[in-house]
Amino acid sequence: MQSHLIAILLATVAIGSCLANPSLISGPSRMLEIMSATSEMQRNNPQLASACFAYYNDVFKSDYDVYEREYNQCLDRFNGGRDEVLRRYNPVVWDLSNSTFDSCAYLLDCDNLTNSQDSLNCYANEGPKRSKELTTVSANASTSFGSLTQEVEQLSFTRELCCNSSARNYEVRSGESYDSFQSCLAGQTPVPQITTTTPAPITTTPNTTTTSTTTTNTTSKPTTTPSTTSSTTSGTIASHVGDDESNSGHSKHRWGNKLNNIFKHV
Repeated sequence: MQSHLIAILLATVAIGSCLANPSLISGPSRMLEIMSATSEMQRNNPQLASACFAYYNDVFKSDYDVYEREYNQCLDRFNGGRDEVLRRYNPVVWDLSNSTFDSCAYLLDCDNLTNSQDSLNCYANEGPKRSKELTTVSANASTSFGSLTQEVEQLSFTRELCCNSSARNYEVRSGESYDSFQSCLAGQTPVPQITTTTPAPITTTPNTTTTSTTTTNTTSKPTTTPSTTSSTTSGTIASHVGDDESNSGHSKHRWGNKLNNIFKHV
């Protein structure tokens, strides 16, 4: 009988060890607690102790399974929310990328003038203008980055609240199960009958509503002029600017100008 009881205890600890996650409350610690606290009762009535352990082993496992599901739901909500925030800021990144490309393309055009005097004059005149445009790009990027980071931090805070709530729910459930288990060992309540289907407890996790606002920045873009088309192709750079340009009313004109500038400097 004693060996049978030890086998049940070891199986219970093994189940908890398999489920344990470093970020979760450890399931085995609760069972070790129980084993230590009930050792005298086990010796006094090993048959009753074996029956109680056989039933409450599944109860404690169910409590931990519910906690693990709630905990993973918290992580899934955070990951899904963060992915959505990152997607919403993709258009901002493309807008800044295209503005940067246009500004640099103007300076690259200076290299294609008829002589060195004209090229140097072009760099001297266009450099300060394009530098201001890139400064605007940098300022807008900083603003958008701050807004995005704030939204992600709010999601992280909500995740922590959710995980803490699931941990408290688990402590309450396992505490109630522990009290019932102690009562069973003491003979105060009969050993519950093991049923074929045990409905899983339904626990709600906190739903914290987060109001997030995407900061959309308008970056001044220079008006481009057509330049001579080269016969060389460059698919790698062209793919970077293609998606955002399809939404512009002047996409063909700007797209052709960007390709021309790329071709000249490949």
